[in-house]
Amino acid sequence: MSISLPTYSRLELPLLGRQERVRAIIATGLRREFRRPAAIVVTVIGAAFTTITSIVLLFLAPILLPGQPADLTFFAVPASNGFVLFFVSLMAAVIGAGLIADDMQSMAFTLYMSRPITQTDYLIAKAAILAPLVAMVTIVPLLLTALVAALLGRVSWTIAVEAMGISLAIGGLLTAFYTAVTLFLSSLTRRKGIAAAGVFAVNFGLTVPAGVLAGRIGNPSILYLSPWDDYVAVANVAFGATPSAIDWLAALGVLLGVTVLAAFVTYIRMRAVEVITG
Repeated sequence: MSISLPTYSRLELPLLGRQERVRAIIATGLRREFRRPAAIVVTVIGAAFTTITSIVLLFLAPILLPGQPADLTFFAVPASNGFVLFFVSLMAAVIGAGLIADDMQSMAFTLYMSRPITQTDYLIAKAAILAPLVAMVTIVPLLLTALVAALLGRVSWTIAVEAMGISLAIGGLLTAFYTAVTLFLSSLTRRKGIAAAGVFAVNFGLTVPAGVLAGRIGNPSILYLSPWDDYVAVANVAFGATPSAIDWLAALGVLLGVTVLAAFVTYIRMRAVEVITG
């Protein structure tokens, strides 16, 4: 009888591909947000409140805006609803501020990068978590307002469908802006509270002073510093309403430029993080 040492074989588990890992990050992130009471409350209240106020403006238009024609220009009113600014800031701060900061704090980012995904994949996944939730405030209320207006016979279906298309375009612009800026701010710190404060600083810290200064010194060019005023300028022209005090093309350039710059700098920031793989 011979005695031999036992032999063992290791089961090799196949690694998930890049696309599967990106989808896993998105699915995990969305599940995490929908389990957080703060994220649920902000999303539900934000979407409901902005939608309700936009529809209320539809009913009160004959009183608040006497002489306002029932055409495409009406939809510039709900598009510039000030509650959108508040709730999109709140949602970006509550949901988006920790998307990258939390990963940097827990070192989960290095774990992601040790797998077969790139910094671009990672940022796309994080944007895909934040953007749909922000769109609940920036796009959905405008679409529902146009739908209700058509169902109630306030405008024709042709105008309503055109308004929906424009709402998707300008709402998508605002969504892309806040998604890029929020992820940029989240990438700068390991503390999501600081990133959240940065979101409010970008919005109200620029919008309110810019409006005050523009009125005091009579120079509307200062309004280009305000993302909200840039958006309103684009929305007014898109719906054929009276243009605002600033040029809409320049305002569009500011929004697109900041969006691209924020996304690029965030990518560079992620590339600069040291990742040890083995």
